[in-house]
Amino acid sequence: MKKFLFAAIFACFALTSVEVSAQTTKGDVWLGGSSDLGLTFTPDFGFNTSLNADYFLMDRLSVGADVDVSIFSQTYIGLSPRVQYFITKSIYANLEANVLRINPGGTTVDLHYLNAGVGYWHHLSDNVVISPRINLNDLTGVLGIGTSVSFQVKL
Repeated sequence: MKKFLFAAIFACFALTSVEVSAQTTKGDVWLGGSSDLGLTFTPDFGFNTSLNADYFLMDRLSVGADVDVSIFSQTYIGLSPRVQYFITKSIYANLEANVLRINPGGTTVDLHYLNAGVGYWHHLSDNVVISPRINLNDLTGVLGIGTSVSFQVKL
């Protein structure tokens, strides 16, 4: 147990002390895409991919949106505004809400789901990141756990 505790403490310090030249400063714009790779742990299995954009309002705080294409019990295209806050230079928390869906049955504007997640920006270069994330999916309905991976480029 002591070895596990020591390893956990060491990992926390290692993750929070990583200093890379993260471009999470006011005015930065990032564009990219993400996918859950079909790895969701919810009652409904599905696949979700999205195009996303983020604008940093201030250092470490961004607002953005995802344009989602989802294949679940029903297929739809959606719009999900989101906010991200970087706790460290690489670890962030985000909150996103799907508010628009276009599916074969029509278009609806409503709060379809609310997701909260924690992710890690791994810098491939100063202007390119890959970001794994774990989410609590659908905080307003049937709660599930999901994962996603995104790839973003700074403009």
